Amino acid sequence: MEQQFNTSGQTAEVGVSQKIKSKTPLLVKIIAWLMLLGGIGQLLMVLPVLIISLIFGIIWLLIAAGLIITSFGLHGMKKWALYMFTIITVLALGISTYSFLTSPAKDAIEFFTAGIQALVLVYLWVIFKKFA
Repeated sequence: MEQQFNTSGQTAEVGVSQKIKSKTPLLVKIIAWLMLLGGIGQLLMVLPVLIISLIFGIIWLLIAAGLIITSFGLHGMKKWALYMFTIITVLALGISTYSFLTSPAKDAIEFFTAGIQALVLVYLWVIFKKFA
């Protein structure tokens, strides 16, 4: 450990982790906040789905919780959050593609949203080295 003296005569330890710790990019913060809002929105809308179909409601509940947890991880630039976001995006793309192919008129917006999510995923993997 290195030590530095500040002006008051006290020593302050500067660890290696403090030297290489990077600040969270603004775009990642925005993505994390949007994921948090989306997760909270899904939590609020899960009750009617639970009433109609228990299995789909539980899946929707798990996705909402995953979005909320992943948003906190992305805000902290954690690699596990990037992996979770990758899984969520792959599932969303698969579901959207299936829905779009079976009824294109009804789910075009969902397909477009999944495409944007895929672009966000590409951006996050481009800055992969910044994640701890």
